Amino acid sequence: MLPSTLVSSVYKTLSKTNRPIYNLFRLQKPKTLGCQTYATHKRFYRRTDIVQSDDKWEVTLDHRRLKTPNGQVLKLGSEQLARAIAAEWDAQNEIIAQPTMHLTALCNTALDNPGKLTSHDIAIYLLEYLSTDTLLFHSEEEQELCELQEKKWGPVLDWFQKRFGVTQEISRRLEPPPVSNQTRAVLSRHFLSYDFPALNALCFGAEALKSPMLMLACMDRYLEPREAVMLARLEEEYQLLRWGRVPWAHELNQAELTSRVAAALLVIQSSTEKHLETIKSRSEQSI
Repeated sequence: MLPSTLVSSVYKTLSKTNRPIYNLFRLQKPKTLGCQTYATHKRFYRRTDIVQSDDKWEVTLDHRRLKTPNGQVLKLGSEQLARAIAAEWDAQNEIIAQPTMHLTALCNTALDNPGKLTSHDIAIYLLEYLSTDTLLFHSEEEQELCELQEKKWGPVLDWFQKRFGVTQEISRRLEPPPVSNQTRAVLSRHFLSYDFPALNALCFGAEALKSPMLMLACMDRYLEPREAVMLARLEEEYQLLRWGRVPWAHELNQAELTSRVAAALLVIQSSTEKHLETIKSRSEQSI
């Protein structure tokens, strides 16, 4: 059970702030559009491995410990996550493609926290993001698209309402639909039940899908990442069927989004499992 003061403080912040929540901070924004470029580095190591240090796991590159951009040793709470990050580094070829290394980026951000954020900040952001969720905006002009949205998005909306015991309206115009105080209260408790690394990953996945609902559905295993990406791209796919597509470009974009969501889910799962193990260990010690 979360402290009621922590949950209520979320609403106080929301009611008092006059600036757009999107200007409050930026979390792992994709930088692959336009003319954005990255500094490239040649692969400087032969092999990757993992080592255990107390109750944490570390990734090594030729026996040198992997560090974050701020110089901290990247310590991970899960062997599974450490092995996945090691595999991410091992998959690099002659040039290290940093924009594709989503697991490393997520864990670096959670540890360094360059924006000096709190779980409270991320919860506020996600609550505000909900009103702009892709699934809440149905077409008013194209009947065929509207029917497709109701068919594909309807079951997810129904799941969301039943899962959290809330009622959520949709919009057929540009104005975002209202999000009730009850919905905000329920979701704030749910968001704040996760630790900072998991919340950071949740936000990363929600931004990739442009839908907190789809990300929550993936976390609850109601949807697979590939299914969520297709639902997030529903309108785009509808237009492509009408006007044609460039196969390699659209498939590449779909694969990239899927990899982002999958990386976020792995971080959340690892964080959640570690939390449950800690609770179980404390419970056994108290017996």
